[in-house]
Amino acid sequence: MEELKGLKVIVAGAGIGGLAAAAELGKAGAAVTVYERADSVDDMRYPWHDDVQPEAFVRAGLEVPEGSFRKKNWTFVTPDGSVRRMYEEEEKADFSVWRRALNKELVARAEKYAEIKFSVAVEGAIAENGCVKGVIANGEKICADLVIDSLGAFSVLKKDVPGVTVHGEDEIFVTYRAFRRKNADAPEAVYTNKVYLKHKGERGIAWAIQDGDEVDVLAGRLGGASEEEFASAIAHLEKENPTIGAETIIGGGMYRIPVRYPATRMVADGYAAIGDAAYMTVPMLGSGIATSLAAAGMLAKCLKDAAGKSVGEAASIKNLWNYEREFYLTYGAEFCGVDVTKRGVLEFPDELLGWLLSSEVLTNDDVCALAKGKFLNVGARDALKKVKAAGLGKLPALLKINAMLTRGKRAIRIARKIPSVYEPHAVDKWERKLVKAVTGKDMFRQ
Repeated sequence: MEELKGLKVIVAGAGIGGLAAAAELGKAGAAVTVYERADSVDDMRYPWHDDVQPEAFVRAGLEVPEGSFRKKNWTFVTPDGSVRRMYEEEEKADFSVWRRALNKELVARAEKYAEIKFSVAVEGAIAENGCVKGVIANGEKICADLVIDSLGAFSVLKKDVPGVTVHGEDEIFVTYRAFRRKNADAPEAVYTNKVYLKHKGERGIAWAIQDGDEVDVLAGRLGGASEEEFASAIAHLEKENPTIGAETIIGGGMYRIPVRYPATRMVADGYAAIGDAAYMTVPMLGSGIATSLAAAGMLAKCLKDAAGKSVGEAASIKNLWNYEREFYLTYGAEFCGVDVTKRGVLEFPDELLGWLLSSEVLTNDDVCALAKGKFLNVGARDALKKVKAAGLGKLPALLKINAMLTRGKRAIRIARKIPSVYEPHAVDKWERKLVKAVTGKDMFRQ
């Protein structure tokens, strides 16, 4: 296949979406080079595992990475101590996938069709008259027809690319994560997969997940927290979960992950963001493996559909807008509703969150859907059942929840009205309405 012969592509950063796109585009005939600052695939960030739907690998033509295992059922804990166990049939459960095993598989596939250069730090973009012409890497200017930004939420390219979306600090999840040796002297845990919602009543989550002789420990806060607050959060987890041992096996550092709706401007002339750089992570969970793999296929399709046109036309914002639009219609619109839910839940009083999770208002299927980052779309008949289950005394609480879900539905509707073609005025209007629907703020008055 030579549909993209003559197209020179730079992938900045060996992220999951970037590597998948490099393979797709290189296979289609483009000249692709990936620049990654790490010295090798073993040095790339995020040494942990994340949950991924198995069908994501089927769609991407990948094998489930070595060492992956079926995720166990979650147990959710609210600030007031309410506990809820989520039950899911094993064949429907996600796989827990080690990031580095997946990275190795993606690098091996990409190397068949693209050149991967490690130990090369991308420092900025070359932009002329609003068009990206390449990157500056290790102090050298390198030109290309298209730059794919796979540098994550804090990409250094964005300062040089006009108009692209930049996150707010309250949309970044700052987290401590480590795999600790299991304390062999501690009693066996009653619940091995505990997730704390609004941990300690603060804006974030925590978990303690026991897998064999290891315990996966996470404490995260939206927008960050002080060293003392993180130390207190970790100490609380250790007290609540005596199986957490003192020895750190993997990780033990601080990480920053976007947990917001997707970028409303992820493309420009000569530029396309993917993965965390385009905020493709599930707003509730922070995992973006499945969406990044799918986005790589969408970007490749967008460019292959432009075969026969000039490279300038193929890499133009008018053509790349088709990529952003397909992502929004497939994933992004629902993520906007999930983001509204996330923001609403974080503002719930602790007692309301505890009651909601422990009551019959949320079914097991509801909890499973929310845990996977799905929007909870409650119809009129289901709403009546939930009112009956809760009792009229809880009607004010249900009205509060309903108002949140209504806002989420509105955000989804607006997101799905993404313009079918790129026209600056129409895109400006859509973006402004969507930002206000999700955040409640006028983007030009912040």
